[in-house]
Amino acid sequence: MVGLFTFSKKYFFKYKFRLCIGFLLILISNILTILPIPYIGKSINTIKNIFIYISKYNSYYNYFNNLKIKILIYTSIILLVPIIGGIVKYYMRQCIITTSRMIEYDIKNEIFLHYQKLSLSFYKKNSTGDLMNRLTEDVSFIRQYIGPGVMYFVNFIVLFLMVFIQMFRLDKILTFYIVIPIFILFIFIYHIGIFITKKSKDVQNYQSFISSFIQETFSGINVVKSFVSEFFFQEKHKKIILEYQKKNIELAKMDIILSSIIIFFIGMIYLLIIFFGGKKYFKGEIREIGILAEFFTYINVLVFPFIILGWVISIVERAKISQNRINKFLKEIPEIFNNNLVKTEIIGKIKFKNVSFIYNSNLKNQSNIIDKVSFTINKGKTLILTGETGSGKTTIGRLISRIYDPNKGKIFIDNISLKNHNLFNFRSKIGYVPQESFLFSDSIYNNIALGSIKKENSYKVYEVARKVMIEEEILNFKSGYETIIGERGVTLSGGQKQRICIARAIIRNPRILIFDDSFSSIDQKTRKLIILSIKKEFKNSTIIIITHDISYISNFDLIIVLKNGKIFQIGNQNSYFYKKNIE
Repeated sequence: MVGLFTFSKKYFFKYKFRLCIGFLLILISNILTILPIPYIGKSINTIKNIFIYISKYNSYYNYFNNLKIKILIYTSIILLVPIIGGIVKYYMRQCIITTSRMIEYDIKNEIFLHYQKLSLSFYKKNSTGDLMNRLTEDVSFIRQYIGPGVMYFVNFIVLFLMVFIQMFRLDKILTFYIVIPIFILFIFIYHIGIFITKKSKDVQNYQSFISSFIQETFSGINVVKSFVSEFFFQEKHKKIILEYQKKNIELAKMDIILSSIIIFFIGMIYLLIIFFGGKKYFKGEIREIGILAEFFTYINVLVFPFIILGWVISIVERAKISQNRINKFLKEIPEIFNNNLVKTEIIGKIKFKNVSFIYNSNLKNQSNIIDKVSFTINKGKTLILTGETGSGKTTIGRLISRIYDPNKGKIFIDNISLKNHNLFNFRSKIGYVPQESFLFSDSIYNNIALGSIKKENSYKVYEVARKVMIEEEILNFKSGYETIIGERGVTLSGGQKQRICIARAIIRNPRILIFDDSFSSIDQKTRKLIILSIKKEFKNSTIIIITHDISYISNFDLIIVLKNGKIFQIGNQNSYFYKKNIE
C-alpha cells in the first residue's frame, strides 16, 4: 500500500485542490448520513409514549397535540436530510471519479512517452501484447484504486469513526461488544488480502500473455491462413482462455469468501445488539427502546461500506500488482541518451573507426555482429553496403541512425563523435527506410507526412510522391491521398509500401539518406529511375544503399562488401570485384 501511494502521490499533489474538495464532500455527506439517525430513535420513543398514554388514559388527542410538532420535525429531518446527502454524494463522486480519470490520462501519457524513449533492444525483449496490457489494463486498475478505491476507503474510515463515536455516546458497553467482531473481521480481511494479491498477480500476468498471443496471431494472419492453421490456433486459444478462466474463478472465489465473511460478521453484530441490548433494556440499563433502534440503524449504514470494503481490498491488491508491473518498465533506462542540447548543422560526412557491436553483450561466447569496421564516406557521396545475409549491413545502418551505440570504437559525423551530437536534431536530418516497410493504419497522406509537414505545405507530399513514382497509383484510389491503408499497409502491394516509405524518408530533405534493402519489391526499371531522381535531388546529401543486388546501381563512390561482420572487400566503381559481380 505504501509503494502504491508513493507511485500515486505526485498525481495526488497535482490535483490536491480537487481531491481536497472531494474529501470535504465525503465528510459532509457522512455527517448528513449520521444526522437523521438520532431522530429515528426519538421518533420511536415518541410513538411508544403515545401508545402508553392511550392505554392509560384512553385518550390521545390532547397528548398528540403536544407531540405532533415534534413528530413533524423528526419526520422532516429523516426524509429531507438524506435527499440533501444524496446530492452531496453525487458531487463527491463527480469530483473524485473525474479526478481519477484525469490521473489516468496523465499516467498513460507518462508511460507512452517513456516507451518511446526506450531503446530498440527493449522492444526485442518484451512482447507488444504485454506492453499494451500494462498501458491499458494495469493503468485501469490503478485508476480504480485512485478513484473509487480511495473514495470508498476514506468514506468507510470517516463513517466508521462517526458511527463509533455516536454509539459510544449512547452506550459504552454495548459498543464494546460490537467492536470485538469488527476487530476480528479486520484480521480476516488482512489475511484474505494476501491471497487476493497472489491470485491477482497470476491473473494479470496471464492477461499479458493472452494479449501477446492474440496480437501475434493476428499480425501473422497471412501465415495462419496460408498454412490452414486456423484450427490449431483456435485450439491453442481455447486452452489459454480456459486457463485464464480458472485463474479468474480462483480470484472470484476469494472475493466471494471475503464478501461472505463480511456479511456473516454483520449478521453477528445484529445478534449481539439484540441479545446484549435486549438484556440491558429489560434490566432498565437502557431506558429508551429508541436507543436500540439507533444502534441497528448505525450498523445498517455501515453494511454497504463494509461490503464495498471487500471490493476495495481486491482493487488495492490488483493495483499494487499493476503498479509493480508498470514500475518495472518505468525503471528501464534508455541505452541511447541525448548528450547535447545544442543543435549542430549536419553536413553528412560519416566516419567509422574500429567500430564493433554486439546486440546483447550479456551473453557469453557471442561473436560481434560488427567487428572492427572502419571507413569514411564524405558529404554528398554514395556508399553501397552489400554482403551475405547476417553480415551486418542493417546493423551499420542502425548504428549510423544511432538506434544503437557501438560497444567499441567510434562513429564520427562531420568530425564530431556521434554521441556528442544533439540526438533529435541529428535524427531529424536522417532519412531512413528500414527493411520492413512499416506503414500506419492511417491515410496515405499522413503516412508520407508523418507529422512533419503542415497542411499549408501539403504540396511537398505530392512532390515526393511524384519523385518515387507512386502518385499515379495513389490518385487511382477512390479517396486519393486520403485513402486509409489499413494496419501495416495491408491494402497495398509490397512495391507501393516501399515507395511510400521512401517518400516519407526524403520529404524531410535529409542530409543523410539510408536505404536498407528498400527497393526489393520494386521492378528493375522503376528502381533505377527512383535512384537517379533521388541522386539528382539530393546531390549534396550522403546516400547509403544497403542491398544484396548491386546490378541496378550505378554512379556510386564507395562499395563495401561485408562478411561475418567484417569488411571483406572495399573499393569504388572501378574495382575489379565490383565489375566481376556485375558481369
